[in-house]
Amino acid sequence: MDPSEYRSLVDAYQKIQVIGENKFEPLSEETRISAFSITNEENFDYGVLFFNFLAQIFKNDCDFGFIDEEATEENLLSLREGIAGTDAVIFAFFIPTDVLDDDDLIIKLNNIIQTLSESKPAVGVFFSPNHIPEELNIPVKINLPSIDNASIAAGAMFLAGRKPM
Repeated sequence: MDPSEYRSLVDAYQKIQVIGENKFEPLSEETRISAFSITNEENFDYGVLFFNFLAQIFKNDCDFGFIDEEATEENLLSLREGIAGTDAVIFAFFIPTDVLDDDDLIIKLNNIIQTLSESKPAVGVFFSPNHIPEELNIPVKINLPSIDNASIAAGAMFLAGRKPM
């Protein structure tokens, strides 16, 4: 990593904001996680990058998937069954937060979050300089300054309680 990339990583890490009713407790590296990327085609590669970082950090098998608001209840129940053995669910939002101002979309996303996380701890990771909708029913929301490689790496590190050295 060159010095400018490292500075970008440190800067992104320092700008992380944690929002929510519950205090965020970092996930141990032994945590069995499931992570879902909520994205559009334009930002698909960022979801892949985020999953790659998570796979390097968490030692156990990780379940990863892409999901959108068009997921049917049958799809969601099948996904939930597939992630039954995981300890925590991470939802990474790679869509502009102004898109999240749509009430119908919020209702759909809340159904997705509730169905997939069920009784497991859930964390939302947002890559946006804008506001995070309070209406999204995720107990802990982590916001990073932008959608870029440094912010994505910082977000993955933060989830496990790691800091840039």
